[in-house]
Amino acid sequence: MSSHRSERVRQAFVALSDALVSWERDTGRGSKLFYIPDEDDEKILFLMDGKPVSHGPTILISQLELIIERLKK
Repeated sequence: MSSHRSERVRQAFVALSDALVSWERDTGRGSKLFYIPDEDDEKILFLMDGKPVSHGPTILISQLELIIERLKK
């Protein structure tokens, strides 16, 4: 899922993803979650509806634009 340097953090990401998937399946809700590390030795993690999304710059930019619009409301 993530190439975080810390095994403990990787396990936490998996647990969070599992919890989000279950909750969203039960409630019919959705979400987007970003983890954006400051250093280049870790990858950006993007979860949509609790599932990791393979992403490139175009997808990330479009999702960030949606987030910006939501924040303006």
